[in-house]
Amino acid sequence: MHISAEQQTAVRRWKLGHHVFHLHLTVMNTYLASLEKSINEEDWRSVSPLLTKLSRLYGAATSCMRYASDFPETAYESLIRPSMEPPWLNPGFSGKFNSDHERMLDLMRTIRTSLKRAIRSGEVPEEVERAATQLWRAQSHNRANHKLICEKFVPGGQSLLQDYFNANA
Repeated sequence: MHISAEQQTAVRRWKLGHHVFHLHLTVMNTYLASLEKSINEEDWRSVSPLLTKLSRLYGAATSCMRYASDFPETAYESLIRPSMEPPWLNPGFSGKFNSDHERMLDLMRTIRTSLKRAIRSGEVPEEVERAATQLWRAQSHNRANHKLICEKFVPGGQSLLQDYFNANA
């Protein structure tokens, strides 16, 4: 099989972007664990800098995602998506099964709940509230960009996981 220059670029960007994203994810999980501890101990002086670092990491992760997807749709259709299907991977492959990503989402949910409760009670300094809002914006921006990328490559379509569930319903 001949791989075009466009496809080579797509594969390189897809792989490199995802590898760098995973590094961001690893660092985020480390900071999130520290943040959870600081919130539980009501160590508000440590919370604000951690929230700021996490906001920056979310922004960097969004940039990685955009880099990883900066190639034509035709390369995704002809090479990238098929590489995530049988016989290369199990049916229904999804990034949702990444345990580090799941850990990050779980920690974010826990932290969001704890912080919102503390903010409502009035025990949190204003700078912590501002930093938390910034993190939630960065997370929202990341999700919005992910949706745009999905729509770019599979307009109105479904993920491989959704396709799998629909085929086996």
